[in-house]
Amino acid sequence: MIILKQYQENAVVGLAKETWSLLENQGRQKKIVFKAPTGAGKTVVMAKYMANICDEINDKLELKTKKIAFIWFAPNQLHLQSYSSILSYFDNLRTIKPIQYEDITDEKIQANEVLFINWQSVNKEKNIYIREDEYGKNLITYVNNTYADDTEIICILDEAHYHASGKKAKELLSQIGAKIEMDVSATPLFKSDYQYIIKRQEVIKEEMIKKNVILNSALDHYKQKNISLNQYLLEQAIKQRDEIAKAYQDIGADINPLLLIQLPNDKKKESVLDKKIIDEIILSLKSKEITTNNHKLAVWLSNRKDNLENIEKLNSITDILLFKQAIALGWDCPRSAVLLIFREINQEHFGIQTVGRILRMPQQKHYSNVLLNNGYVYTNLSKKVISIIQEDIDYIVQNKTIRISNYKSIGLNSSYINTRLVRNRLNSKFRICLYEAGEKFLNVNRDLARNTSDELYKRNKEILEQNFIQININKIEIPIPKNVELSVKIGVTIVNEMEQFAKTYDELNLLFRQFCRDNVGNYAKVESSPVLELALISFFIDYFSIGEENAIKIILYQNNRNKFIELIDLARKIYQELQNKKALKSTKQVENNKWDVPKERIYNEHYSEQISEKHALMPFYEQKRASNPEKEFVKFLEINKPHIEWWYKNGEKNKEDFAITYTDTDGSLRSFYVDFVIKLKNNKIALFDTKTINSEKEFVNKHNALIKYIEKNTKKEKELLGGVIIPDFHGQDIMWKYCKNEITNAKDLSQWIFFEPSMMKK
Repeated sequence: MIILKQYQENAVVGLAKETWSLLENQGRQKKIVFKAPTGAGKTVVMAKYMANICDEINDKLELKTKKIAFIWFAPNQLHLQSYSSILSYFDNLRTIKPIQYEDITDEKIQANEVLFINWQSVNKEKNIYIREDEYGKNLITYVNNTYADDTEIICILDEAHYHASGKKAKELLSQIGAKIEMDVSATPLFKSDYQYIIKRQEVIKEEMIKKNVILNSALDHYKQKNISLNQYLLEQAIKQRDEIAKAYQDIGADINPLLLIQLPNDKKKESVLDKKIIDEIILSLKSKEITTNNHKLAVWLSNRKDNLENIEKLNSITDILLFKQAIALGWDCPRSAVLLIFREINQEHFGIQTVGRILRMPQQKHYSNVLLNNGYVYTNLSKKVISIIQEDIDYIVQNKTIRISNYKSIGLNSSYINTRLVRNRLNSKFRICLYEAGEKFLNVNRDLARNTSDELYKRNKEILEQNFIQININKIEIPIPKNVELSVKIGVTIVNEMEQFAKTYDELNLLFRQFCRDNVGNYAKVESSPVLELALISFFIDYFSIGEENAIKIILYQNNRNKFIELIDLARKIYQELQNKKALKSTKQVENNKWDVPKERIYNEHYSEQISEKHALMPFYEQKRASNPEKEFVKFLEINKPHIEWWYKNGEKNKEDFAITYTDTDGSLRSFYVDFVIKLKNNKIALFDTKTINSEKEFVNKHNALIKYIEKNTKKEKELLGGVIIPDFHGQDIMWKYCKNEITNAKDLSQWIFFEPSMMKK
């Protein structure tokens, strides 16, 4: 069974919505664009999308065709990878059937089948699937037979930017004439009014890909000393890989990070420059005892392939892969962590497509060590030459800071709240919410303590009639929309402009199912609509003693529908409030770890470099939108630098940032990221959060939580002090005050004292 992330579920719903709209419209070759960043899991999204389309199409009354098939085109051998993936997804769920060309039966693509085809095998007139075989058949013949069987086709163009824009491609797609063509790509070329975009930040939030990619522009930041630039770059890349490997070992993860070395030329044959670099690299690696013989080195070139078997496994012993730019499209190796790119010295545009192979998180989660949450790129291009694509400028960053060399571990206890997202679907709790909504909206009840069941049912029915809800179901017929063919299973077809009425149970049930799917709001339709159906039927049984078929008639009757839509809307609001409370309280897990200033940190363009002699990471980057109290406190710390060993401006949302927990005014457990961690010359550690008097709702709660943390974690060898700290103005001078004790009022400063580093004694 496929378990989707929240953004993936949203994508399935969004793509299905566009699909239903286009299937209803006239014309063919209608384009849907699905943009998904590298690592988002587009294949699993497409698998669930196709399954949902096949599941729901019989319930779409407005569609004349009730059968759908798919042709999945992909370049190179990516179609086999996708075929294998989707085959495994549907190993236990037989909604759709992945097939290859040789599996076609009865000279047509059957309904619910997904035909996987390698693009290069069909986009030339002489290729096998286009020219007629000995029986006079080819792909177009099978496509036409599929249409003749009243089955529509959706073409899925995987990695569409690679293959779907050329003349031959357009000619072939025109011959196929699919109802819908879906371009699937991280960088789509085609634009359409019908599209769905997964945003990169959504994928990062679900911890599927790395938070950033650090582009290390070597010529700007490194001195070569007496070795060649290529050798120096190699040493830096290996050093980074080894540090990441140790970080995995430290947390007990059986993961061996992979360093990718990419040659400059993307032609099939190695150039003179390629061979020179290959020889230089292999010789350097041999001196470090990294060779193909001991399986530490793998090679993927046109004329040789060494140690590629099982290289994707997280604990593979291979440390380094040497490859050409034209490595297999779609190759997936989540343990890839460092990329060394050799390029000819000319203008280079860097984007996610360039570094996409090191984006995936190997265990689909982020770690408390920042080293493991970033990808690292080394290149022989200078910073002046590199131009980062604007769309990726927030993600590929070059501002890297390093922890000071004389830093000694402080090992603070830190707590990170990991919130498991509530699934975006209705569950069994929804029935209770619908009952509550019914009692509020309609004023019905189930108070059997005061009434017999017969009296209760009678009274509730009277209340329905008082709410202008017709329950005389014997005289009610439910109209079926004009020009619509019902499912073949029902055996009723609507023709011309005649309006008919649902008379059989199957007809009613079909209309009821569609009604429920139309009214589950933003919740996943396939999973949620059966829950809504059951809740509505149970509501009628428990409150009115009305059976299923009659209940459906009452709900669907034209004059009643809006009342029940309002009832469902209210029930959804109650359910959402219940889910929100669950998300805030019961779904939170606290992950405890030992915290130190990170060994390195990267900053995007929202930060600017500032002068500092005492920041624990050098150089110091300050957020451009930092608050005035934060900026002034930084100035204060630098003025008092003779008495400070180092200070650190903390982050505010990541696992690698220092955090404590507190309970807010609503009773929910939350994270508190303390602004500043300061190591004083007297060996004390100060934890301060800058604010102004009574500046926020949680002022008191945060301060008291920090005081409790300090009391609990202070030891003889590690004395802590701190709390919320506020500015105290004396003309143009600013002093800073804090309170050592818990407080009840943010405006009462009677016990607050000045923080004076020069006065701190050992």
